[in-house]
Amino acid sequence: MITSSRFYHVTHNLFSIKKLGLKLTKMVNPKSKKQWYPAQSTDIDTLPSVKSLSKTKYEPGKRANRRVAMLNKVFMKQITDLMSTGTVSMDIVGRGIEISKVQVTPDYQSVRVFWVCKGTATDEETESVLKRTSGILRHELSTLSVMGQVPYITFVKDKQEANVVELDRILSVADYGDDYEQTQIGHLLKTEFTLNTRLSEEMKAKIKQLEAEIPLEDDPVPEMTHNVYGLDHDKILSRLVAARKKIRDAWDNVDVNGDNTVISYRSSAVKPVEDNLSNQREELADFLLKRQIMQNKLRKQMRNDREQLQIQYELLTDQTQDVDDESDVYSDDDEDDYLDYEEVKMPSIDRPDKLS
Repeated sequence: MITSSRFYHVTHNLFSIKKLGLKLTKMVNPKSKKQWYPAQSTDIDTLPSVKSLSKTKYEPGKRANRRVAMLNKVFMKQITDLMSTGTVSMDIVGRGIEISKVQVTPDYQSVRVFWVCKGTATDEETESVLKRTSGILRHELSTLSVMGQVPYITFVKDKQEANVVELDRILSVADYGDDYEQTQIGHLLKTEFTLNTRLSEEMKAKIKQLEAEIPLEDDPVPEMTHNVYGLDHDKILSRLVAARKKIRDAWDNVDVNGDNTVISYRSSAVKPVEDNLSNQREELADFLLKRQIMQNKLRKQMRNDREQLQIQYELLTDQTQDVDDESDVYSDDDEDDYLDYEEVKMPSIDRPDKLS
């Protein structure tokens, strides 16, 4: 008979005790698993925070930032060109509108064009004109195919420039008062001096006489210097012109001496006299004689070279013939020795197993 025993782990008893404890606690303190939280009252409307309002849904990356920067430059160029030469230029030209920068939003929904305001009453009129022209500008940009879909254009006052203009106005009022009117610099310069005091006729006559007696002396105009960055350009140019003139004169004064052409860089006062016919004949005869002597030397040298080649060829043929004869003699002797070796009979040697 086979008996089997079942072993229980220690944790079995612990688990059963824990389970009984949990059931006992549920019976003593009945609770649901879901926690209860007090509901918030819907009567109070919570206001949105500044961060939630300023946060954009689309946050561009590095590539998008590069594209936005490039679009800013392209829109800046195209919008300024259209405002100065396009169909809207009739309403804009003459108002002194200055575009400071163009900014495309990260979501590509609008283009903000910042313009510099002057801080005067004409700013409101200028703003209304720009608002009217925004739609026309967008249509013209779409015809140029700058983007697939051109964003809406909005003109915005450049607050930084406006604050600078307002600060200048306040400082001018503080310095000169409210009734100060700025004059142009050109009005301050006058051609003639005016004298508020009245002069007598005798004094005027004396002044005219003195002006007539004193001669007018004009200040001499200083000579223009050519030494820019320590280089005397006038001296360099004069050297170049002199060298060019020297070369030109040299080619004009070419002396032909025999076969060699000699270029003289000194201008000759008297032109060279042409050789007469007898001198030319003598030079021709000398040339022919020299040529004949040179040809004879060449023929003699060629003859000597040919003879040396013939001697070398004969020596080589004799050496090759001697070598062939020696090889024939050596081959005949070898054959005789081989035949003598075959005729000699080798003595037979008996094996040890046969002897036994």
